[in-house]
Parts: sequence; C-alpha cells; structure tokens
Amino acid sequence: MTRLQPARDAIAQLRENAVVAPVLLYGHYAVLPLLCVATTLAPEHLTIRWAFAVIVVAGYLILRGSHSLFGAIVLVATLLALPYYMDKFERSIMFNVALYSLLGIGLNVVVGYAGLLDLGYVAFFAVGAYIYALIAAPEYGGGFDVGTSFWLVLPMAMVVAGLVGAALGVPVLRLRGDYLAIVTLGFGEIIRIMVNNEKEITNGPVGVFSIPKPDFFDKPLSGPYELYYLVIAGCFIAAFAAERILDSRVGRAWEAIREDEDVAAGMGVDTTVYKLLAFAIGAAIGGAGGVIYAAKQSAVFPTDFNLDVSINVLALVIIGGMGNVRGILLGSILLIALPEVLRDFSIDFAFVHLDNLGADYRLVIFGAALVAVMVLRPEGLMPSRRRAAEFKQIELIEEELAT
Repeated sequence: MTRLQPARDAIAQLRENAVVAPVLLYGHYAVLPLLCVATTLAPEHLTIRWAFAVIVVAGYLILRGSHSLFGAIVLVATLLALPYYMDKFERSIMFNVALYSLLGIGLNVVVGYAGLLDLGYVAFFAVGAYIYALIAAPEYGGGFDVGTSFWLVLPMAMVVAGLVGAALGVPVLRLRGDYLAIVTLGFGEIIRIMVNNEKEITNGPVGVFSIPKPDFFDKPLSGPYELYYLVIAGCFIAAFAAERILDSRVGRAWEAIREDEDVAAGMGVDTTVYKLLAFAIGAAIGGAGGVIYAAKQSAVFPTDFNLDVSINVLALVIIGGMGNVRGILLGSILLIALPEVLRDFSIDFAFVHLDNLGADYRLVIFGAALVAVMVLRPEGLMPSRRRAAEFKQIELIEEELAT
C-alpha cells in the first residue's frame, strides 16, 4: 500500500488541478455576475481579462508544485504573446504591471527576505531614472555627454543605486520596525525634493526631455513591443537572481535576521553586512527599473517619484505574498491592472441600470477588494511556504486558545 501512495497522491493532485484550473480560468466570468447580479465590461478589455485568468492558472500550478513546468511554460508563452493581441492602452497597462513587478522583486529582497520595512524605495527608482536621463539627454542635464548607450548606463545605474542603498543602510542599522519605516520614508522624500530643487543638473520641476530609446545592434527599440519584452526580461532575470540568492547562505542569513536579529547575531551572523547587502541589492533592482522607465517615457519629472510609488510597490508585495517572487506578479496585476479594467465596470440587469459604476466608484470597489483579500488571506495570495506555515501555526494556536 505504501508503494502505491505516491501514485495515488499524484492522481489526486491531477484531479484537483483538472477541477481547479477551469474554475480559475472561467470563474471571472461567473463571480462578478453572481456578486453584482449582472455586469458589463467593455469588449476591448476581454483580452486583458483572459490574460489575467491564464496567469492566475499558471501561477496556481507553479505554486502547487504539480505541473510546475507546464505552468511556467504557459505563463511565459502568455506574457510573450500578449502585446500582439492588445491595443495601445492595454499594452501600457501590462508594461506598468511588469515594471511594478520588477520593483516588487527588488523591494521583496529588503522587506520579504530580510524583514526591513522600507517606505522610501522610490528613491532608488528615481536614481536609476535620472542617471539614464542625465547621460542620455545631456542638453537638459548637467552636460554629462559621455557617449554611452543604454546597455552601459543600465549596469552603471544599478551600481550607483546599490551604493545609495548601502549608504542609506549605514545610518539606519540600529533602527527597526516603525522607526526604520519613518527614516526610509523621509529618505525617499529627500531624493524627490533634491531633484525638484536642483535646476542646474536635473532641470528642476521642468524635468528632463528627449531621452532616447535603447538600441540593440544599432536598431532602436522604439516599437510597441520591444520595451515590454525588455522589462519582462528584466523581471525574469531579477526573479531568477533573487531565488538563487534566497537559496544561498546569504538568503538564510536574511531569514535569520528577519525572524530574530538578536538571535541571528548571537549565532554568528554578521547582521551589519547582510542588512547592507539587502539594501544594496534591492536598490540596484529598483535602479534598473528606473532606467527602463526613463527609456519608455522619454522624459522624467520629480512628480513621477512621489510616495505613492513606494506605497504601491509595498502593497503589491504584501498582497502577493512576502518572500515569494511568484506572488509579486499576481499582486502587481491586482493593484495595477484591476483599477484600469474597472473603469468600464457597470451593472445592467432587470430594473438596475448603473452605466458609470466603474468610472465613478472604481477606487471604492478596488479598496473593498483589497480589504477582502487581506481579511481572507492575511498572509498574501501566494506567500512563501515558510510564511504560509507560520500563519497556519498561528491559526492553530488561536484555535487552541479559543477552545
């Protein structure tokens, strides 16, 4: 009987996936009508709805560990094919989803892996964007005409952003929790105010214009698809690197610091070095996102780097599941894509006709959805296995205390 158990478990998982996958795939057509009696979404958003459903199914298969290779193939194929079936508006949404996913991967290193609450992550995003802007568009910057291309500026910006992150980490080494959050929040605002007030170098509130698109073998990546693929490639590279680091000695040191810094120090972990390393790596990924953003927009302004960016990135990390790179993509879709899709949400059934419900109340609906997620899934939609186990243990303890 014991020899047959693995085969039975595999068959049970296959049956479960065969039931759950179609439910996830088609459920978004049934859930909204059931909750709201009847709904209508603009036909032009059908593509992004299907994309959302397929990505959820692929993420579920990957998270379960069963058919993870198949789920990964479906996910990659969907992301690569999306631009050809979307209009300009939808491609812009998916670019923002991918960009915020990249930023989320970087912040997840700091918050999810090392347990350091950083509310000023937008500062590193701004550093990367302005470095590329000043070098690529010298007529608006400080005259830094060094003739470098996007592919040379990208690692330069990552190094500089990493050094800025390490520099931030030095004065906050002794701070934890809320105090650390307040200091990092202030740091993010300092960077924004600096680029806004420095008119000689950053052109102040006017911003930097005429930022060229990156090129690849002398071919400019200026089409509707190239920059989307660029940020997708950045996400996969950053995710792979983050996963490898987590499985290394550095990742184990971060987890020890996150669980109990004093105990980690007592066990011989150099908390100073590893905390600075977390800040530096997370900042470097944020700097890469800033470079790609500047190349996409062809202009950067101080108002692009306000506190809202840091809050959104932190929110998608928490909602997606801290410590799990896979959950960040789902969190990014929920926070970035869903509000835009809800613009055309309406109810039309029997005597109920609310045509502009999404346009007028989309943020209310969006906020209610976020509250529901955090109440039903406080650990996040796709938390790491360790974090999910911790929440399960807490629930068991609460049940025992209640009885």
